[in-house]
Amino acid sequence: MGSPIEEFMREVDVKEQIRERLKRIASLSLKDILAYAISCEKEATKLYMFLYENVPTQYQKEYFKQFIDTERSHDEKVERIFKTLFPNEEPKIVESGMWRKLFERKLKTVKDYLDILKIAMESEKLAEEMYLILQKHSENLEHKRIFMRLANDEKEHYMFVAKEYDFYRKLKAESELKELISEIAREKEKEKKQNTEKDSYTQIYSQTP
Repeated sequence: MGSPIEEFMREVDVKEQIRERLKRIASLSLKDILAYAISCEKEATKLYMFLYENVPTQYQKEYFKQFIDTERSHDEKVERIFKTLFPNEEPKIVESGMWRKLFERKLKTVKDYLDILKIAMESEKLAEEMYLILQKHSENLEHKRIFMRLANDEKEHYMFVAKEYDFYRKLKAESELKELISEIAREKEKEKKQNTEKDSYTQIYSQTP
C-alpha cells in the first residue's frame, strides 16, 4: 500500500475519473444511457460473484450474495424500461476486458481485497449518479421512482463496501486475508469471553452482603 499522500492522490484521481465519466454519460441519449446502465449492472454482478466465491467468511458471503441478487434485479428492471421505450431495439452491451484480467487474480492478501473493493466503490458511486441522471431526465413518473430506488440501492452498497475498505485498509496489506480474518475472529471471541467473565464477577460482587 502506498503512503498516505499517494493514497490521497489516488482517491482524488478516482473522483476525477468518475466526474469525467459522468460528463460523458450525461451527454448521451436516453437509449445509450440505459444500455450503459445495463452493461454496468452485468459487470457489477460478475464482480460480486467473484467476491462471493472468494471471500473467506460466511458474513461477507451473505452480503455479497444479496448484492448479486440486487444487481440482477436492477439489470432486469432497466432492461424492461429499455424494452418499453425502444421495443424494436436491443441494448448495446459493452463488456470491459478489465474484468477478465481482474478475475485471473487470486484473493489472497488484504491488498488484493482492497484493490477489488476500491473498484466496487467506484462502480457503486458511478451507478448511483447514473441513476440520478436517468431519474432527472425521465418523463415517466413510474420510471422516475424506479431509478430513484435503484440509486438508493447503489448508495447502500457503496456504504457497506466503503466500511469494509476502511476497516481492512488499517490492517497489514500484505497479510494473508484468510489468516488475518481468523485472527480477528479469535480476538473478538477472546474479548467477548473476557467481557462475559467481567460481567459475571461484577454481578457476584454486587450481591455480596
